[in-house]
Amino acid sequence: MRNLTRRGALTSGAGLALGGLLGSRVTARAAEAGTAQAGSPAAAIGGALASGSWEIVDLSVTTGEEYPVAFPDQPQFKVVPLSWFRRRRGPTPPGRSGGVRKSIAAVNAYEITEHTGTQIDFPPHFIPPPGVNIPGARGNAQGRHTGDEFPLGALMGPAVVLDLRALRTANQEKGKSAQVRASWIERWEARHGRIQPGEVPLLFSGYSDRYYRRFPEGDRFKDRMLWKPLIEKSAPGWVVLAPSATELLYARGVRHLATDAPSYGATEDPQAGHVAGLKRGMTWTESAIRLGRLPLRGAFFVSAPYKVQEQQAAIARAFAFTQRGAVAVESSTPLQL
Repeated sequence: MRNLTRRGALTSGAGLALGGLLGSRVTARAAEAGTAQAGSPAAAIGGALASGSWEIVDLSVTTGEEYPVAFPDQPQFKVVPLSWFRRRRGPTPPGRSGGVRKSIAAVNAYEITEHTGTQIDFPPHFIPPPGVNIPGARGNAQGRHTGDEFPLGALMGPAVVLDLRALRTANQEKGKSAQVRASWIERWEARHGRIQPGEVPLLFSGYSDRYYRRFPEGDRFKDRMLWKPLIEKSAPGWVVLAPSATELLYARGVRHLATDAPSYGATEDPQAGHVAGLKRGMTWTESAIRLGRLPLRGAFFVSAPYKVQEQQAAIARAFAFTQRGAVAVESSTPLQL
């Protein structure tokens, strides 16, 4: 990002951030530090945000009881009030568990699976440990590579947005996903440049933007995002990478991706797509939203998981730093390749 090389603008932005956040004493020390301070994270990130030249785009769905945040065959997300100031209205009212009461502090419990809302898949989700083989997936060391052992740096990086909107709208097969093959990635690279090691491809089909909605009349059996394509097979599914595309991105040096689909696996076959990447130690963020708000390149993606011992997946908050006013992918005509 060019702002990082403009020392004058960067130092000015850093002064605004430090002055507002840390007070005049710290600002004075920063001024004494001179160019050394200009290269710090506080200057680079804080300065750019305080100056308004950067913004943060929230790429996470909001988890709620009346939204399609959990797969239909899994327990649905619930909020269970333990204590409250005022009785809560909603699908799960107070009084469900013993000991709930009006109190000086409001406390809720959540009933939640690790695959709720915006989430990260880690290898043990589909890969067994060594010595354990199941149809479609042989056990290997990645089957023990749990999320709590992944460094946070492996879940972030320079974003590159792949516009898959045309594939979503062209897919008319009920209960099936549109699949992006390696040849599509190669054609994309011929137009937009080779995907580089460490970049985070963001699979923007507009699926969550279009279908992440409150259940009609509170009835999840009418949900278009998950229930209709997955259970009823009455609507087309989401867009996924075919195993060949995942393998190509791994060869390019990609280790983390994000998708606005509810799953990295195809609607009709979730296993093959997951295994193609997870057996190699790749990870991805699912159920992202607003990916089209970002430019094709230039933003920096972050997925921050909730850390649990020996986790196979993690609920997460995904977001990106981007230059304010950058041309968003969604503002252009859907890509045809």
